[in-house]
Amino acid sequence: MSGRPLRVVFCWAEVSGYAAACWHAMNRRRGIDLHVVHVDRVGATPNPFDAKALLGGISNQMLDTSRPDLDKTMLDAVADRDPDVVVLCGWVFWPYTRLIHAAPLQGARKLLGMDTPWRGTLLQRFAKFRLGHFIRDVDLVVVAGERSAEYARRIGVPEARLRTGFYGFDYCAFATEAAKRPARWPRRFLYAGRYAAEKDLSTLVAAYRQYRDGVSDPWNLTCRGTGPDSALLESVDGVTDAGFAQPSALPGIFADHGAFVLPSRFEPWGVVIAEAAAAGLPIVCSTACGAAADIVRPYYNGIMVPPSDTQALAKALLWIHEHAAELPAMGARGQALAQGYSAEAWAQRWHEYVLEATGGTPPCAA
Repeated sequence: MSGRPLRVVFCWAEVSGYAAACWHAMNRRRGIDLHVVHVDRVGATPNPFDAKALLGGISNQMLDTSRPDLDKTMLDAVADRDPDVVVLCGWVFWPYTRLIHAAPLQGARKLLGMDTPWRGTLLQRFAKFRLGHFIRDVDLVVVAGERSAEYARRIGVPEARLRTGFYGFDYCAFATEAAKRPARWPRRFLYAGRYAAEKDLSTLVAAYRQYRDGVSDPWNLTCRGTGPDSALLESVDGVTDAGFAQPSALPGIFADHGAFVLPSRFEPWGVVIAEAAAAGLPIVCSTACGAAADIVRPYYNGIMVPPSDTQALAKALLWIHEHAAELPAMGARGQALAQGYSAEAWAQRWHEYVLEATGGTPPCAA
């Protein structure tokens, strides 16, 4: 028994291109038997990504969240794999947290991913009591970055059980397309993400208008995504709403642009920032983006601005416009900062976390 691969089940919410790239990288590693359990939707909105295509070649099962027996179906889906390690994607899909104390999984080690940044809200201050009943029984907590690490410490996760590197993505795909970018740097801004209130498209549009009014040859702004705030992009001079794109199309889209903009009011981490950096794009983002603290260095590979600050964002867009000759070098610096989040690097560190949690031996064989 001790010679068999370690059986690892990832319990995920929304399957995305970046998560799938990481699982494919892990699936190629010897000594790991990988399975992914995922849900058809979180809340009322179905997953917009083609999970079946993204997970081709990876053992997986999708759960129908409308089932009245969801808890039993979920537990059976995980327990039937007889896992050595169960990985939970935080508490964004709350039912997963019940697996931590499920009797059929008591022999498995539990790893919890966490991307929520510390913001000091009243709800977060009480989180130690609200979340403590399952946090204390998790073997390792893997955070996205330093901001979520602070939150983890504040809810009682000891340093000995705290690890970093929750997220990864297909660095090679973005870097490969970036290498094809023409010598004449594209003079176009890019936004990619959901069209939702927390992304603050209203500030983006207002800042872009202010920037555009102040120059004679403004860059255009391409927006890729979908969501309830799409109307904010309608009939805005220079703005093109190009709609939602599947993950496979994103590297080429990023390579066709000259700078990336993410003005979010709230962004737990923001893998798209790492993707933009890998694509060699200078980044303009708000300080509310968790990944900004880990990847963006002011005026080295990007600019950070306060959230919901129209004037600051407009000035940042103008700075990019006026320093076009410096942008290729800025983008190249960002690629080095993003490489540590590649799918291959992710698979390496998560493999080590699994070995650490189990002592390198399936718990049932120890």
